[in-house]
Amino acid sequence: MNIVEKYGGTSVGTIEQIQAIALHAKHMKEQGHNLVIVASAMGKTTNKLIELAHSVTNNPNKRELDSLLSTGEQQTITLLAIAMNALGVDAISLTGYQAGFLTSKHHSRALIKDIDTTTIQSHLNRGKVVVVAGFQGATEYGDITTLGRGGSDTTAVAIAAKLNYQCHIFTDVAGVYTIDPRLYTRAKKLKSISYEEMMQMACLGAGVLETRSVELASKYNVPLFLGKALETDLEKGTWIMHKELEDMPITGLSVKDDYAIMRFMHLPNDGVYLGKLFKMISDLNINLDTISQQLDDEGLANFTLYCSEEQSNQIMENASKEYPVHQMLGYIKLSLVGLGISTHSGIASKVLNILSENNIKYYMITSSEISISLTIEKKDKVKAVQALGKAFDL
Repeated sequence: MNIVEKYGGTSVGTIEQIQAIALHAKHMKEQGHNLVIVASAMGKTTNKLIELAHSVTNNPNKRELDSLLSTGEQQTITLLAIAMNALGVDAISLTGYQAGFLTSKHHSRALIKDIDTTTIQSHLNRGKVVVVAGFQGATEYGDITTLGRGGSDTTAVAIAAKLNYQCHIFTDVAGVYTIDPRLYTRAKKLKSISYEEMMQMACLGAGVLETRSVELASKYNVPLFLGKALETDLEKGTWIMHKELEDMPITGLSVKDDYAIMRFMHLPNDGVYLGKLFKMISDLNINLDTISQQLDDEGLANFTLYCSEEQSNQIMENASKEYPVHQMLGYIKLSLVGLGISTHSGIASKVLNILSENNIKYYMITSSEISISLTIEKKDKVKAVQALGKAFDL
């Protein structure tokens, strides 16, 4: 079998864990598998490197920060390759640049433009285990870039798509749950979930997989597995795949923390003025979560934007007096996701009634064919999750 395996930071946090992965790779090779391993930085290494950069300056240069952060993954992959070679496994480590990852120029959240897998394939043809640094690549000018939060997932799926391999994402959880078990102890582990549902859950706050990685897997039909590190029984994790509609209307509930509401009031309702506003947001490389517009009695536009608190702070720093804005913090976004939402009536009514019965205020409500999302105050998170989890048997 041809497999790309990805190990997150908590799975490579110690030398003992790295040696255990090396031994696993030895067994995989003995069974005749072709293997590419993508690894994240060890434990909290990335956070420590960010703190180190901020000890020098409060505003580190983004190009140089990416160069610094990329060393975390390089440390992991070289240690993994050393451990494998010590066990008699022919292995080689490659940085994102060496592995052929060409990215956009957006430092800290670059997009993959292409992958030249010639080097990876040549090593695989010689029977080697190829260990690739996740989370990173380089621009056409050779500047090192990083792919943003969860970027190692995207690295792994992108390689699998290019090589036509399966992709196994290993982490510290046993699979995808209906709700984060830390918030709802009765949450159920899913044996399978559709690409569409997983994309929605990831986009709406589920932290187990990065949205772009699921999107890539769906686009290129990459068999995608999520499970606990070194688990050899693939029945114990969760497969993400194409699925038919099911009778169960709700598959899971996602929570997006640190949610912000941005209100731009009394703006001229013309394309020029609003175009400048959204160009400013676009130049910050911010993808807004939700946009709502209302016209007041004078014909002026009131815009409400929903995004992360970090993104809202960026907007506040760059919004001039030309754009009067009111920032509201302390919210979260709750989202119920399921392919069956489009075929079952009364779900929205049930959700709103449950929140009302529990005295939980809700603000923005949005829906799609497979999701219903509500903005609520952060203080009501646990109460809302418990109530909705019980009501929908999640």
